[in-house]
Amino acid sequence: MAEPGVEVVWGAVSRAWRKADYSELWVQFRPRGSKDVLDAVDAAVQVADQVVEDAGWGEDVHTTGGASDSDAGPVVLLRRAGHEQGLRSWLGAFAHHLESLGKSGKVTAAPEAYFPDWFNGGVDLGRQLTAFVSYKTNDLTRLEEQERRAGWHVPAALTKKVADAGAEWGRFPGADVYLSRNIHQIRTKNPDVARPLADGITKSGMAGVTYLRSEPRRMTSMYLSAQGQACYEVMDDAVSWQDRLKQVTAAMVAFPDDTDLAFVRYSVPYTISWTQLQTGSPPLPYVEEYHVRYNRHLFSQYTPDANGLQILTDTHLGHATDLSDWVIEPLGGGRHLVQAKSLEPWYATIDPDPKTLEKARADFGKMILTLQTITDNPPPWY
Repeated sequence: MAEPGVEVVWGAVSRAWRKADYSELWVQFRPRGSKDVLDAVDAAVQVADQVVEDAGWGEDVHTTGGASDSDAGPVVLLRRAGHEQGLRSWLGAFAHHLESLGKSGKVTAAPEAYFPDWFNGGVDLGRQLTAFVSYKTNDLTRLEEQERRAGWHVPAALTKKVADAGAEWGRFPGADVYLSRNIHQIRTKNPDVARPLADGITKSGMAGVTYLRSEPRRMTSMYLSAQGQACYEVMDDAVSWQDRLKQVTAAMVAFPDDTDLAFVRYSVPYTISWTQLQTGSPPLPYVEEYHVRYNRHLFSQYTPDANGLQILTDTHLGHATDLSDWVIEPLGGGRHLVQAKSLEPWYATIDPDPKTLEKARADFGKMILTLQTITDNPPPWY
């Protein structure tokens, strides 16, 4: 077992700090011995934050609270790092508390990875085909509010299957691989990121991978977030919308028995959670995105909108007005792939044909989530 002792590598930290214009700073604890140190790092962050707050540097030096896991050790984002004495004090308190917990290793600058400019807002890429999938979770009713909202809560066996399948689904030759856990992102040469994905989503409630190629431009991404929600997105102008739709649909239907609700619609590039339903196309008809987010218990019974392709349950179908113009394929376990007879009006362009959408909403009827439905069916945990 390594002797306790935590070294602050100030040279590396100061270089990264200078590169960031003395504003924010990513710090990493690289442990010697066991890598199971995330809880210790979380505790050290709280102690260090309090030390600088008590010393009067809280406005100039503070974190986002908590740590993100990574292969080499947990990372912490100092959202503000504008005072050298305050920063040194924070680092010292952080290292000292880790030592007091019997940990050993180095506190240094964390590696970072940024998307190329064209994918980071430098180019208008338009909306892209995205599958929104909600997987079955464990019982949420007995959890505290914050834990329920922030955690992944999907059984471990299903989490592994989802991570394995998603990493295999997204990879393609020549892609750079960007792995995200919580709010920290790295670039890796290894496209097989299933294990760190599963670990990341379980520990932090947010994880994802983006496979990206600049020439010619192509992207696939899979992001997992709170309460079993996932987003699968494809961008590839070299292939038809039919091929891109086929690819996102393949991700959507991978585990129908374990899916409460899923659908395909256009969304902004780099869609990482269902919160981006608020900016998707078309807008939701009767509720806002936050109504969807805070009513997870209704996902297996109601859907936010009608789409050209979706996975629905027996209960969903029971709320519909008339689905005689839809193709319904049983997937087992009381799940069904429900799709329009013609997908072109839905997906050949970003915005679906208005008349097609109007009729679909009428066909789905009471299956579509409304404010009245939410009022009539309050969450079981309140």
